[in-house]
Amino acid sequence: MNKAQLTQQHSYLNDSIFKIKVVALIGKRHYENIISPLKRFTDHQQLIHHPVIAFSESDLWNPHDTADNWILTAGKIENLRVAIKKLHGCEVKVGETFSFWQHIGKPSRQRGYVVGREIREGCIVPTIAGGLCQLSNALYDAALKANFTILERHKHTKVIKGSLAEQDRDATVKWNYLDLRFKATFDFRIEATLTADKLLVMLKAAEKTFPALQDFPALRTSNKLNDCYSCGNLACFKHPNKATLSPKMATTTFILDEQWPEFDRYLKTIVSDTDTFILPFKKGAFLPTTRYAWTAPKPHQTTSVLLPSFYRALKLRYAPKGKNNIFELCLQLDRKIARAATRQVSIDTTHLVIAQNLLPFVYGTGVLGGRTYDVLMARLPMEKLHERLDLAHTHHLGSTTLRDFRASTHLLNLENKALTQARKIITPHTEIAQLFKHKAIQLPWQLPIIPPVKNEGQEILFPASTVGRKGAYEVRRLAKELQLDLTITGRLLEGEDFWKDIKVKRFNGDLTQIGLVIYPTYVEHQPRLILKALAAGIPVITTTGCGLEGFENLKVLPLNRYDLLKHTCIETLQKHTLLTQE
Repeated sequence: MNKAQLTQQHSYLNDSIFKIKVVALIGKRHYENIISPLKRFTDHQQLIHHPVIAFSESDLWNPHDTADNWILTAGKIENLRVAIKKLHGCEVKVGETFSFWQHIGKPSRQRGYVVGREIREGCIVPTIAGGLCQLSNALYDAALKANFTILERHKHTKVIKGSLAEQDRDATVKWNYLDLRFKATFDFRIEATLTADKLLVMLKAAEKTFPALQDFPALRTSNKLNDCYSCGNLACFKHPNKATLSPKMATTTFILDEQWPEFDRYLKTIVSDTDTFILPFKKGAFLPTTRYAWTAPKPHQTTSVLLPSFYRALKLRYAPKGKNNIFELCLQLDRKIARAATRQVSIDTTHLVIAQNLLPFVYGTGVLGGRTYDVLMARLPMEKLHERLDLAHTHHLGSTTLRDFRASTHLLNLENKALTQARKIITPHTEIAQLFKHKAIQLPWQLPIIPPVKNEGQEILFPASTVGRKGAYEVRRLAKELQLDLTITGRLLEGEDFWKDIKVKRFNGDLTQIGLVIYPTYVEHQPRLILKALAAGIPVITTTGCGLEGFENLKVLPLNRYDLLKHTCIETLQKHTLLTQE
């Protein structure tokens, strides 16, 4: 077919006639829906644990895309992210009619839809909300497998290579006159999700047996990809202005929070010129802190979520002490930041690197569907954190702090799913890396550059606030049995009289006075003071919960082994002549 023929096929007259027909058909369907209204079904959680009775999966990315038309596929996937939120979990009653458009609603820019690919008059053209047919295809395919009654279905006018249209199992939709409708003789549930490269649609029901599926006709003949970026018909008035659309190649988006030197150094090795960054505050913002001072991002490629981040800073700073669970408060505030950040992720993003504290909330928005992602892992998974705190609580039932740091079951499940689907887990923490050993990238801890001490210090440092999860009860018992004086840091959260009958003093930051650090922690995610002590050449006794290994002067013990802790402390104290206090 030559250029003139294509231009004639897509004439202004034909396009005008098409639009008039569309308006008439939309009006006709509106009238029909008024005469015979349809229901919209919601998630009642009644069938969520029922077996899967039918399943359909399809590829998100088209291997035949070029660098130019790839952006239409990226737009299609973004539209699928928006649409499946309307469908996932809806539970349809026996005999009721499921309607695709009744649940999706009218797709528009205002509802989050972007330019994707639509089959129109035999060609693939850019259009708002293009690509929703992949979802209707999958629903139709699953409904056939479940032997549902199909009430309305329309074939595509064009077959895309690799699509369900090749198997005559496709169902095109167009607001609102081309619909997909079906029903069943039992209650059923629809679940729709996006993996990094697949659209998955599942139907669940109490029914476990179904009649054999009918044989389907042979594959329909497929034709090569023919869209407005690759057909070469520049004379066609439907061909988009490339200067306006600005097709881009895939990029990585980094959604970051608190800066760690280990993460910052790693990012410098992987960042490319096309990558973008979303930070709580942009570099150079008027802040009296270096907490968000990432050096890897480039200013012109960086955006911020200023308002929720500023709100979080104020809320945490002025939260009434003792009246709020800080962990729960942090979760609430992180959720606001994560949701604001996801709104800034561009549709051409195919990979993300995400701070762990924001991960479950980012995952919950659905923005990770159709994308791969890595996680900057700064703490134990919340489920493991709960288990660790429960372990400590069984040995210290009187602790007032070991019931803190709890998240909801829903949030635990979100984080577990997100971590399971992550491509890589990036962390300097040894224990966390071992949890994800098959996909972990373990970074070296970065020691601060400080002069070594002369090993003349005589004080014994407990380098944490007085809380059960940091090993405060073990250190108190140790101090009583060995008659040790202690230097302590942080707040007395287990009570003002916790160190009663033990001589304690406050750490003033001078490591030259410290001869030994004892830290039998259950949980430690960022052991900066320990790293500083090791850099100064001070011996440290800690546990696997600290996440350190391989340093000179470092002894790492198993969790909850007080006998071994006491033996190691006596041995170290005698070696360094520190067991001489009265």
